[in-house]
Amino acid sequence: MSELGTDEDLYNKELLRLASMGDCRLENPDHTIVHNNPLCGDRITLDLRIDDNLITEVGYKAQSCALCKASAQLIKDLSIGRNLVELQDIHMKLKSQLKENLPISLPNDWESFSIFQPVASIKNRHSCVLLPFQALAKIETIY
Repeated sequence: MSELGTDEDLYNKELLRLASMGDCRLENPDHTIVHNNPLCGDRITLDLRIDDNLITEVGYKAQSCALCKASAQLIKDLSIGRNLVELQDIHMKLKSQLKENLPISLPNDWESFSIFQPVASIKNRHSCVLLPFQALAKIETIY
């Protein structure tokens, strides 16, 4: 195996399962944000319902690679009951760990992001994983 790993490592079964779960837009969301990655053409549309500063529902449409789709699905699954500040903290930790090629180590309920560990050594793929978080950061700026 090369230093960068194989496609099998990068696109592991769990990642592909998450990516295949499909788009799930919300009707009448409180916020909708569209965010593009100009480097690769990925686009994510995030829909959120927020009550008392806590996320109550997430939907998305990802016109993107499997990495971005899997990341969006994990955010959808894990962000209910969280506030945007908590998600920004997760974003910054994940971004730092990818950039420094460190083992991905997030709080217990976010440990499933470790499926992106093979991405750490492929810098041009970091933005694919982080794109949904970058969209969330745009929502945070309106509060």
